[in-house]
Amino acid sequence: MRLLLRHQACLVLVAVLIFMTNLGGYALFNEDEPKNATCGAEMFRRGDWLVPTFNESLRTDKPILVYWLMLVSYTVFGVSEFSARFASSLLSVGTTLLTYHLGRKLYSAEIGFFASLILCTSLLFSAVGRASTPDATLIFFITLAFTCYVWVVAWQRNGNFSGGEQDCEPQQQAGEGSTLANTTDVQSPGSRVEPRPLPMNWRLATPFFVAIGFAVLAKGPVGVVLPAAILVLFLLITFRERDQELEKLKPIAGPWWRRGGSMLRQLFGWERILEAVRGVHFGIGFGIVLAVALPWYLAVGIKTDGNWLRGFFLDHNLGRALSAKENHNGFPFYSLYYLVVIHLSCFPWSVFLPVAVYRLKERFGEHAIWRDSDRLVACWGAVWFLFFSLASTKLPNYLLPMYPAVALILARYFSDWKREEIDSGVYSFNLCCRAMGIVGILMVIGVYIAAFLLFEQDQWLGLIGFIPLIGAFVAVKFLDREQRHRVLQTLGITAILLAILIVGIAPGRIHRYQDSPQFIADARKFAGRAEIEIGTYRYFQPSVVFYAGKKITVLQTPREVADFLADHPYGYVITRVGAHHELRDDLPSNVSELSRHRNFLKRDELILLGRQ
Repeated sequence: MRLLLRHQACLVLVAVLIFMTNLGGYALFNEDEPKNATCGAEMFRRGDWLVPTFNESLRTDKPILVYWLMLVSYTVFGVSEFSARFASSLLSVGTTLLTYHLGRKLYSAEIGFFASLILCTSLLFSAVGRASTPDATLIFFITLAFTCYVWVVAWQRNGNFSGGEQDCEPQQQAGEGSTLANTTDVQSPGSRVEPRPLPMNWRLATPFFVAIGFAVLAKGPVGVVLPAAILVLFLLITFRERDQELEKLKPIAGPWWRRGGSMLRQLFGWERILEAVRGVHFGIGFGIVLAVALPWYLAVGIKTDGNWLRGFFLDHNLGRALSAKENHNGFPFYSLYYLVVIHLSCFPWSVFLPVAVYRLKERFGEHAIWRDSDRLVACWGAVWFLFFSLASTKLPNYLLPMYPAVALILARYFSDWKREEIDSGVYSFNLCCRAMGIVGILMVIGVYIAAFLLFEQDQWLGLIGFIPLIGAFVAVKFLDREQRHRVLQTLGITAILLAILIVGIAPGRIHRYQDSPQFIADARKFAGRAEIEIGTYRYFQPSVVFYAGKKITVLQTPREVADFLADHPYGYVITRVGAHHELRDDLPSNVSELSRHRNFLKRDELILLGRQ
C-alpha cells in the first residue's frame, strides 16, 4: 500500500507540474483552441447548455462534453485562458493516474509507474493535455473504459489481467494462472474465478460502457466503434489460441497466402464473433451507451432542426473519413504518415519504440507470461493506428487515444531490460540513447533557426535541445557502468524537464508574438472603452472572436469595410498590409492605420484600421 501511495503521489506531482505550470499565462493558439474556447464562452454568456455556436453560428465540429466542462470551469473561474484549459489539464492528470492503475493490473506496479510517466512526458500528449480541445476528454474516457474492463477481469483472475497475483514479477507468475490451460473454458465447481477475459455478468461490464458513452459525447462514433473493435479483436485472437490448444482447430499448412486465408477464417469465424459479442454483453452495453449519449444528440437535433446532426455525422465524420478536410491529408497511406508522427510526438521516449515493438513481437512467439496483457495492448495500438491510417483526413492528435498503449509497450520493454532479460539489450539501448542525443543536437539547430526567423528576441529557446543531449550523455555513462536503474532515472528526469520547458515555459515567451490579443488590446486602448466592434478584411483567426468577446464581422469588399467603419464609431478593422491599398479610396477621411503587428508564425504584417 505504501508503494502505491508513493507512486501515485509522485505521478500527481509530475503531472501537475506538466499540465498546470503557467496554464493561463499565454494566449490561445490558433486554430482549435480559440474555436472551442469561444464556443464554450458563447454558450456561457447565453446560459445555453445545449447548442454549440462559434461567432454566433452553429458549430458542428465536436459534440457537447468538452463545452459542458468549459461551462463548469467558466462558472467557477470566469472566462479566461486558464478556465478554458483547466478541464483538459485536470483530465490529463486523471489519465496519468488511470494509466498507472491500468498498467498495475495488466502487468505490475513498476510497469504502471513507468507507463504513466512516459505518457505524461510524451511531447504531444503533454501539449494537448493543456489545450482547450476535446482530445484530453476523449483520451481520459477511452483509458477509463479499458481500465474498468481490465480491473474486472483482473478481479476475476485473482488480481492480474493475465492471471496470478497482482503486482507479481514474471518469475513469480510463471506458475498457476499463467499457462494457457488456465485460460480455457473449464471452471472449477464453486470457483469465483472466470478464466476467460470476459465480465461474468452485464453489471460488471457496465462501467466500461458508461465510460464509452461519455467518449461518444466527447468525440462522436469513434468513441464507441474503435474500443469495441479493439476488444472484439483481442477476444477473437484469445479464443483462437484457446481452441488451438484444445485441438479444436486443424493446423494451418500450405503456402503463405493459403495460411493467411485460413488464419483469417479461423480468427473471424461467426461462432467466435458471437461468443465475443455475447461475452462482453454488447447488447446491453450499447443500450447503456445510448442511455448516456443519445439524449443530448436527440435534443440538439430537435433544437437545430437536424442541422447539427447533418453537419457532424455527414461532414465531420463520414466526410473526414472519405476525403481530406481543411488540407489535413498528411501523406498517402503507403508513406506511413503516422509512423513519422508518433516518433515525433512521443519524443524523447520514441527513440526506444522500434526496439520495444520488436520485443513485444518476440514475446508473442515465446508464449511469454502476461500474454493476455501484451495482446490487449497490441490490439489497442494496432486497431487505432490502422483505422486512422486508412482515413483520408490525417491529424497528429487523432492517434492520441492509443498513447496509453504505446506507453505500456515502452514500459514493459524498460522493465524487461532493467531485469537483464534481454541478451542483446545493452547494444540496442545504447544506440537508442545516442539517437536521443542526435535529436537533441537537431533540436538546438532547428529551434534556433525557427526562433531567429519567427521569434527574434527568443533564440535562446534553442537551448532546450541540450536537455535530451545531456540526458543521453549521462544515460550512456550510467549504461557503461551497468547501473540500469540510474539510466532509467536519467531518462525520466530528462523527459520531465523537457516537457515542462516546452509546454509550460516556452509558450509564455512565444505568445507575445500572437497578433489577435495585441490588436484587440490596441483597439480598446484607442477607443478608451472595453465595448468595441471588430471587423476583418482578407484575414480571419478564431482567436480574434475569443479576445473580442463578441461576434466578429467578416467583411468581403472595400465598400463593406467603409460602411462598417462609418456605422460604428467604435469600430475597427484588422486586415493585411497588402490589402490596405484596396481600401484607401473608400475609407472615411478620419480613418487611418492605428497599429501594426506581424502575422503570427508568418512573414507578412497586419494592421488595425480605425479612428484615433
